[in-house]
Amino acid sequence: MRGRAGEIANAVAWAVVLLLACLAVVVADVLGFVGVFILGLMTWVICTHVELDDETPTASIAVFRARLSPERSPEHRAAAQADRQHRLSPLRFYRWCGVALTAIGAVGFAWQRWM
Repeated sequence: MRGRAGEIANAVAWAVVLLLACLAVVVADVLGFVGVFILGLMTWVICTHVELDDETPTASIAVFRARLSPERSPEHRAAAQADRQHRLSPLRFYRWCGVALTAIGAVGFAWQRWM
């Protein structure tokens, strides 16, 4: 079952990458390289936001609960950290896709402007 879930996750990841590529082509056709820059920047910002916002209590009663919760054992903290890393690992890939689209958009826009 573990291999099957990994294959499904991999297929979904590739589907999202292909969707981003198709969207980039359409946006580049309509807006030019500025659109690719904006698409990459949005992807980059969303991935960073999701990674930073993952289970972080802010501006609510959850902040007080987090501060008052009993200290966890080092093994429990390590297991929770490993689980978080495993859960957020695809975000690094998508964030780098956003960085690449941003760079391509900026370089393409500069090339169109000055050439």
